[in-house]
Amino acid sequence: MRKLLFSYTTRVLHFCFATFVVASYLLSDTPSLLWLHSALGIGALLVVILRIIWFFVGEEGVKLSSFDFSFTSLKNYILKYFSFKNIKLRNPATSYGAILMWISAILVAISGLLFIGGKYGSGIFGGLYLVEIDAHMIKEVHELFGNLLIVIAGIHVLGVLGEQILKKSGIVKTMFDGKIEGENRNFVPFQNSKIAAMLVGSLIVSFMAYLGIFKSNPFFNSEIAHQEYTTVAPVMSSECKECHIFYPPNVTSLESQLNILEGLSNHFGTDASLDDELLALITTETKKSAPLESPFRFEDLKNNESITQTSRWKKEHKEYNDGWFIEHKVKKTDCKACHINFEKGSINPFELSGKI
Repeated sequence: MRKLLFSYTTRVLHFCFATFVVASYLLSDTPSLLWLHSALGIGALLVVILRIIWFFVGEEGVKLSSFDFSFTSLKNYILKYFSFKNIKLRNPATSYGAILMWISAILVAISGLLFIGGKYGSGIFGGLYLVEIDAHMIKEVHELFGNLLIVIAGIHVLGVLGEQILKKSGIVKTMFDGKIEGENRNFVPFQNSKIAAMLVGSLIVSFMAYLGIFKSNPFFNSEIAHQEYTTVAPVMSSECKECHIFYPPNVTSLESQLNILEGLSNHFGTDASLDDELLALITTETKKSAPLESPFRFEDLKNNESITQTSRWKKEHKEYNDGWFIEHKVKKTDCKACHINFEKGSINPFELSGKI
């Protein structure tokens, strides 16, 4: 007789976690879908948190007491695979695998949030953007934990298949209906299982919808606020757009902006001189809207030097060589081609075009 071991809630959490992790990993190399990759990663973190809570309020089969963390048991499970009998509800390989996956998922999510905070000033760690931090190193750590999580998950899947095919344990069916063949043990049933599962499922769906619909949420928002410069600095915006895209005043410091205005007679090889009255209006707008220190940190920008020649720009775009710009027919100076809200002063990575 098959007896219920895992409640609906446990199964909902299990499949949500697996779906979020795999989908997020598959989207990791698509920059234009960074928001979806991040949302799925944060969703996986939420599921782990709920699963930890479930340790204390869930059914017998999900409590920590049901896990076997004995090294002796793990050794015997490996060496005596076909004759091994579980001491606890879960075998030691599953016990260690589950815990390692959850820990890895937490580390992946936190390192990912640290990365977008340090590199773009976005999310709950956005303040790191103004600190000298090696975002590239954090990205490497994030990818390391991500790959580790996938490896552990892969081993877990192989273990499940081994139990199903070699031992004929029926574990795959258990994953769906939550039941196992009855033993000399009476499992404590979980009351109101369907109601709890609906509440947990609704919470996860609502949270994911929130991340997808409201891009200004605390996980995706940027400390670099959007500005309608057509209103804030209408003269500057209009004059700049006559020749090229509008470079918002927060891209560089106030000092750099004023240096550019003073050298308009040789503006990147072009005479862009303005009459005194127009220049005075733009200078006033610049003083009102340009920061003393730019959050974009192009502080090595000198008069008549392109942003693309600064060390900051080169560091941020080192993944894109000259061939990439030629292939995608994008000028290096056309920031708006990739950063769709660049003219509003934003380089938020969750606002990228489909070109990257």
